[in-house]
Formats: sequence, structure tokens, C-alpha cells
Amino acid sequence: MVRVDRAELVKRWAFALNQVVYVARSRDDIEHGLAGLVTRLSACLRGDADHAEAMRVGADLVATGFTEPACVRVTLDVLGPGLSEVEGVPGRRVLSTLAAVAAGFAEAARDRLFAGQEDIRGAFVRARENVERDLKASEARFQDLFTTSALGMLITDLGGGVVRANEAMEVMLGYRAGTMFRKRLDDIFHPDEARFLRSRYVELVNGEYESVRERTKFQRADGEIAWVRVSVTLLRDRDGTADHHVTMVEDVSDLHLIEQRLSFQATHDVLTGLSNRQSFESKLEELLAGDPITVFHVGLDDLTAANTGMGREAGDRLLLVTTSRLKSILGEETVLARVAGDEFAFAVRGAPDVAALAAEINDTLAEATYVDGQGIASTATVVVYPAPTLTDPAEVLRATETTLHRLKAQGRRQWGLVDASIDGPLRARSRLAAAIPGAWENGELDLDYQPVVALGSGSTVAVQALLRWDSPVHGRLGHDRCREALIATGLGVPVDHWALGVAAERFADLRDKLGEVPRLYVDLSPEQSADPDLVRTVRRSLTPDRVTLGFPIAALTDCLAEDNLDVLIDLGIQLILTDFGAARGDLAALEDHAVHGVRLADSVVARVGAAPDPASLFVRSLVDLVPMVRVAGRSVLVGGIDTAAQARWWTAVGADLAVGAHFGEPDSLENLY
Repeated sequence: MVRVDRAELVKRWAFALNQVVYVARSRDDIEHGLAGLVTRLSACLRGDADHAEAMRVGADLVATGFTEPACVRVTLDVLGPGLSEVEGVPGRRVLSTLAAVAAGFAEAARDRLFAGQEDIRGAFVRARENVERDLKASEARFQDLFTTSALGMLITDLGGGVVRANEAMEVMLGYRAGTMFRKRLDDIFHPDEARFLRSRYVELVNGEYESVRERTKFQRADGEIAWVRVSVTLLRDRDGTADHHVTMVEDVSDLHLIEQRLSFQATHDVLTGLSNRQSFESKLEELLAGDPITVFHVGLDDLTAANTGMGREAGDRLLLVTTSRLKSILGEETVLARVAGDEFAFAVRGAPDVAALAAEINDTLAEATYVDGQGIASTATVVVYPAPTLTDPAEVLRATETTLHRLKAQGRRQWGLVDASIDGPLRARSRLAAAIPGAWENGELDLDYQPVVALGSGSTVAVQALLRWDSPVHGRLGHDRCREALIATGLGVPVDHWALGVAAERFADLRDKLGEVPRLYVDLSPEQSADPDLVRTVRRSLTPDRVTLGFPIAALTDCLAEDNLDVLIDLGIQLILTDFGAARGDLAALEDHAVHGVRLADSVVARVGAAPDPASLFVRSLVDLVPMVRVAGRSVLVGGIDTAAQARWWTAVGADLAVGAHFGEPDSLENLY
């Protein structure tokens, strides 16, 4: 299906509107005006403007001449799916914005009707002023306009007594026909507004204003509230003396309800009715400025299981039950918010017993609730930010959110405090991960190369390709930092495949230029090892007899990764198992697969250190392990060799190959050759 662009969307909207009402303007002029309205709606969807701007778009649609109620229907039909597709935003957000457009359209249409009715009222006043010229005709016109007006009309004396009320006024406020005569304005005004409105009527008589317009509350006959807009002017006698008020009234209760609903939706979660993240941050800002508080961030552990296993309705039911139970624990006065899909937050004054409260939350949530006869429940991971020193609520929630994700990675039903010494590095890694897509797109990612040396001869037998990030913000970042950032994104495999292809291409060019060069050596990441496209990428990019690939041994728990390894072996690719010696079963994997060798895990090399202890059980086991691997016909590669002493020790143990700062730091291929 062809993707709709903004210009095409404007043409569809213009065509649909022209089917409803004819506007005496050229097609280009109409489309130009509607294009401006679509641009403003796009700003609302991006968050650059608010619902008030969307309401103004609805009003401007009326101003362009599209005044029929059916214009709202075709606007929703065309822009509802169209804006979602063009702007790439969820349909719920588009519908919320279009609801504001509809509200603005309705208000502007009412204003237009109101203005027309005021013209009628003006005609009525002029008719009364010209009563001597044509008394019978003016009285007949007055009677017709007064009785047929779609707006409520009241004529009251200066003391506030009702002299006349038309049928529309009586219906609007729920009075029986003829029963408003001799009522008083105080009977109609809502008690909350009565004093203010009386003062406005007096100001009109005193000549401070020519007319009064207010949006206010009236009281219906049954005591319920009617939200209205009123326009009040004076009737004068022949001598020009004010003797009556004329009040025109429009019922805007429906519009008020829409506005209230939009306001509620902007600050509350639709499903649970709790404050949303934006609203909670606003309230948290006030709390942080007062007495010490403790902020709790609660993440459900089982919502995904309920959604995927039993459907979204079960998940929604679990969220509603969780909301109810948290309220029962905290009380109605505590501000409870849903700050993400499965996350809640609240703040309490002082320093409560956080361990006890976390346990109470979990014990309460663990009670099953039944959906279709099956009991579901949840545990929670609870993060606590005690005695906050931060004054920015967004920073507080970011700190608790980072800790929440860290605790969830450790298991279910965890609880813990925000630790700045841990939170800082985690957030720094998250910032790097967030910046990776832009770095790749802008060409900030590149490759460095490091020699792999034969310990016996000291000659370079291979060159390892490593990722490098030249960040304008963070500086030069090496391979390990790049890999760490990529793990948290969905770009790990694409970047790894790109790096493999670039390294192979550069080595081919170098071989054409210099003749014989060492082999290319690339360590595959665990994600890349299990990628279905790995074999195709290798076959397309690499020459089997000129490359060595490091295959992470931990990835072999994945069947697809194991299949990839076997196929690469069949293709004649030289492979070594990386991270060897760090887990049980490594020797079995070596026995099961015809690989060329192994690379000892960096953690193993680091534990041995620069001055190995001969009495150490760990060191002695390594002294036995390396010869065992070599007897099996496999070579042994060690990384992280930074000193000559380390190189000598590993040579004595029997390792074949080594890489590390002692043999050369990572550098560009141009500097290496």
C-alpha cells in the first residue's frame, strides 16, 4: 500500500469537505488553507502545541466557511487514520487531538449562531426604538423573534424580576411553560456565581460597559448545574433611560463536558483513572519543595505473562485490581500514579519502614483475582528513593526507573534503594545506547585493528577488527564501550554485520595493495551468532581461507547459533570458541565441534593477573587446561596481555596466540600498515 503524505491527506480532506458544503473559493486557495491547519495539528501530535491549539484549528475551520455539522464527521473520517499514518503516532493520540478540534468547531459554530442571534436582538432593539414609526410591525417582529429564537431569552426589570422568558429559556432550565414569570435572577443564578453576576448587571446599568458577556453556571429547576454563556444588554425607554435587561443564554453544558474530559485525559491514565506521569511529576515537584518525602516506584513482574497468556483484557483486569489494592494500602490521600504500562509511583512523607511496606505491597498483590475462572496475580519490584536531594521530579523518576530495571534483571519480587554510585554509571550507559542510532547514521562508528601475535615467534598472524566510536559528545570510545551500548539497542546485529563487511572489504583492498597480509580476525557477538542471516552475511563478505571468526561459547545454548556454527565449519571458515574456561560444559562444546581453537575468557585472564600464584587452585587448573586443549589439536588464544611478564607466563603455560596492549594498542588500519 502506498504511504499517504501530508499533501495527499490535505487533498482528500478538501475533497471530502467540498462534498458536504460549497465554499466560494478556488480549489488551490482551499487546499492552501487546509494545509496550514494540518501543519498545526501535526505540531499538536508532536507535543509542540497543546489541545488549545487543536481547538483553535476547529474554530479556524468554521472561519474558512466549512460550518455544517457534517464537516466534523468527514474531518474525523479523513484525518483520523490519515494523521496516524502520516505522523506515525498512535491512533489514541490522534483521536484525542481531533476531539479537541471537534470541541473548537462546536464552540465556533455556536459563536457564529450567537452572533446571528445578536443581530436579531439588535434588530429587535431597533424595532423597539422605532416603535412610533411602525408600532404594530415592530411588536409583531419582536414577538416572532422572541418566541422562535433557538437561544434562551429573558427580559428582566432592573430589580432582577423576570418579565418575560421565551420557550427556549424554559426548556433549557427545565421549567414548565409560563412558570418563569415573576421568578428572580437569583433563582436562576447558581449560588456560587450569584454575587458576581449581580455586580455585572449593576455595572451595565451604571454605564461601565455596553454589554456583558460571561461563561458561567445557572441552576436548573431540579437543582442541577447548567453551564451557559450569557450576553446581557439594556433596553431603554423613549427617553433613553435603561428600564430592562435583555439576557441571551446559550447552553454549553456539552462543550463544558468535552473540555473537562479532555482536561482529565491530559492528566490521568485512561484505564485506571490514576494520575499519569506528567501529572505526578507536577505534584511531586510541590512535595519535593516541602518536608522530606520518600518516593516509591513499583513495577509489576507478571503483566506481560497475563497479557500474552490470557489476553489484554486479563492484563487490564490485573492493572485495575492492582490499582484498587495499592489504594487500600496507601489510603485515598496518597497521590498514586500510573507512570508507565506496568509501573506505578507514589510518595509518602517522612521515612517509613520501606522493607515492611514493600513486603505488604507484594503480599497484597499476590492474592489471586479470577478471570474466566483462572486466578491471576502479580508480584512487584519496589524501588525506593529516600530523603530525596534532587528537586527535579523528572530526575527522581529517571533514577528510580533505572534502578527498577536493574532490580528486575535480578529476578522477581525485588526491592531496593536508589544508589547514586550505581545509578550514575547505568544512566551513562543508557545515554550512550540512546545515541548509538544517530552515531551510526552520522558515520561516527568505525573500526580499529589490533595485532594477534604468535607467542612462540612473536610474529603477527592475524589482525583483530574492533568497533570504535568517535563521539563529538563522549569522545573516543573503544570496542567494549560500543558493545556495551549496542546490547541495550536493537542495532547490535545490523552494526555487527556492517562491521564484518567493512573489515573484509578493507582487508581485501589491503591485500591487493601489499600482497600477503595476516588473516582478519573478528569476534562475533552472542546476538550475531544466533542471527538467521549470519551464514548469508559471511558467505557474501568473507573469503574462508583468509578469516578467523570468534564464536561465543555461551551462544551454543541457542539451537540456531549451534546450527550456524556447524554450517560455518562446513564452509571452511576457521573458528575459535571465545569466552572459553568461564563455565561448565566448555570442554564438552570443544569436543562436539570441529573448531580451530579457543580464546580464554577475559575474566579468566584477568583473574590470573600479572603475577600468577603457583599455589592457587585456579592457576593450577589453567596450567592443566591449556595443554589439554592443545593435545586435542586446538590452539589457545589469550587476550588482555599488557606486559612482557604476562606474555612469558602464558608462553610457558602453552598458549599459542595472544592479543593485548603489549603487542600494540588498537589503531586504524592505515597506521597499522
